[in-house]
Amino acid sequence: MINLRTISTTIGVLLVLITYTQCASSQQIDMKTPIVIKDVYFQKWVAGVEGGGSGFMLYIEVNSTSDVQLEYAYFKGKKIELGHKTNELVYVGHHTYPSRRQDLIMSDDPKKEFKNQLPAVEKKPPFELKDNECIVAYTKKGKKGYFKLNNVPEKELQAYPTRKSQ
Repeated sequence: MINLRTISTTIGVLLVLITYTQCASSQQIDMKTPIVIKDVYFQKWVAGVEGGGSGFMLYIEVNSTSDVQLEYAYFKGKKIELGHKTNELVYVGHHTYPSRRQDLIMSDDPKKEFKNQLPAVEKKPPFELKDNECIVAYTKKGKKGYFKLNNVPEKELQAYPTRKSQ
């Protein structure tokens, strides 16, 4: 015979575990930025040669150096590393769109098609963002945090030439 007390205890333990698991996986976004942002924008780019690629750059300029280290950003559905600085005050994130062109082997023999590569599946960001919103991850005194930037403007497209003219 099934013991009602055992069933209710099991359900209670499961509910507690689910609740704590949900809390641990959610990130808290700071309402105020921990560093003064002087300028932020993004700029699309295209290469001047066929197959050279395209993408966008995210620029975050801070007002002064501090103990806050910007690590990465979630922008336009992508996770972008911010480890590259043009100088001490400007963080730059770079994203290249994947090439759409793939050589596929089409054959009656499935063993030949086995060499085809599977399409890359991108991991969905943990945040729901509008097209011009950005979440920035940072570290301050060893503690990680997140803050949100709204209305990130777009600057004019940057087209890189194929080579310098002689």
